[in-house]
Amino acid sequence: MTRSAEDRAGEIVGRGRTSVVYAIGTDRVIKIYPEGTDPAEVRAEEHAAGLIHRLGVPGVRCYGSSELDGRPGIVFERLTGDSLTTIAERDLRRFPQVCRTLAEYHARMHRARTEDLPDVRRVAAGLLDSPPLAGLTGSQRQALRRYLEDLPDGDRVLHLDFHPQNVFGHLDGYAIIDWYSACRGAAAADVAMSILLMSEAELWPGTPPLKKLLYLASRAAMRRLYWRRYRGVTGMAHDDVARWLTCARILRLGLLDVPSERHRLLRRIRAAAVAQ
Repeated sequence: MTRSAEDRAGEIVGRGRTSVVYAIGTDRVIKIYPEGTDPAEVRAEEHAAGLIHRLGVPGVRCYGSSELDGRPGIVFERLTGDSLTTIAERDLRRFPQVCRTLAEYHARMHRARTEDLPDVRRVAAGLLDSPPLAGLTGSQRQALRRYLEDLPDGDRVLHLDFHPQNVFGHLDGYAIIDWYSACRGAAAADVAMSILLMSEAELWPGTPPLKKLLYLASRAAMRRLYWRRYRGVTGMAHDDVARWLTCARILRLGLLDVPSERHRLLRRIRAAAVAQ
């Protein structure tokens, strides 16, 4: 990004666990990562975002890497609408349709094939040696590696953080954003991760207790409606998804390591290792 473009970086228009998004004029944004972020992670998201656009997956155009105040970032086309989460919150009558849209766009994404992204099984296997999974014993790691090796191969585009806050209205449809964890593999791996996000993942830190109760109830309903629609569109079986849940937990813990989730996820991963 040129210095003049840096000067035009304005209001914050989005915020996630690992990034902040600033507006650049009216038609672009820059997604900024914290200082110290591994440059390879930024390059990987830039590559994935460009690839999925070329594959025809609904998303936004990526204009390449840049920086702001010395911090690494990526410039994207600016979204024109709201997230599915905001749409449902604004009008609860649209909640069932939001769940169906979530499932339909996930299924649409899974029609795209590629060999140009990391294999999700190898990514998960590599995370077994990461600090968040240091509590595993050597024999547990060995059992989990065997489990991952036995999972089915696949070449579908996987998002691995697919939830309603990452699907936005855009132009005449919807766009999927945040491709930092993109992989390839069996579509069921991605569905398993979404099911986990709608059942086991922590809600946004600082959510008030009453709002948290409401969100947990609505999230359970969303999970049921999403799965019903995805299964109806694709014919995927429940057992296909269930076999990937341990992999999803390894990915969630290894990639994000949310403190409040750590003990619960590690306990379930250990239990799966013992059961192998």
